[in-house]
Amino acid sequence: MLETASSQAHVKEKSNRNDHPQIDAYFKAIGWPHPERVAASAKPWCGAFVGWVLKQCAIQTPKGSNLAAVAAYNAMKKLHLPAGSHAIPGDVVTYRTWSHVEFVTNWPLDPRIRVFYAVGGNTTAGNSIQGVYVNIPRPKNYVRHIVRLIPEV
Repeated sequence: MLETASSQAHVKEKSNRNDHPQIDAYFKAIGWPHPERVAASAKPWCGAFVGWVLKQCAIQTPKGSNLAAVAAYNAMKKLHLPAGSHAIPGDVVTYRTWSHVEFVTNWPLDPRIRVFYAVGGNTTAGNSIQGVYVNIPRPKNYVRHIVRLIPEV
């Protein structure tokens, strides 16, 4: 799954206005019939990117979820890990400080390490261009929910 997400690192917006053609493909994959008809400013795409990856990898999601919306991942309460849990690669995280969703690539277990690493879309990852970025450092204390869509074996 993380390979699928990372394969999209070439997706970078030309003008930071949700204008890469692959963005519409993310929305189509999660059930939006005509995303090209929606104003770019009305379609933040971090959730659509996560949903596209989940669909590409045949990962089951709750029926009726609008995977483009961060709120949909926040509403998957049965899949949330308890507070204080450690994420594993492939878990989905949402944030307290902004409306955003990404995949965890690495969650250091050492409590002295206060960051984890993620792959996500519709982010700058500290750059000036919005796009898909891999191994983005994020503060652990910013995480609102860890969503485990793939059970541990």
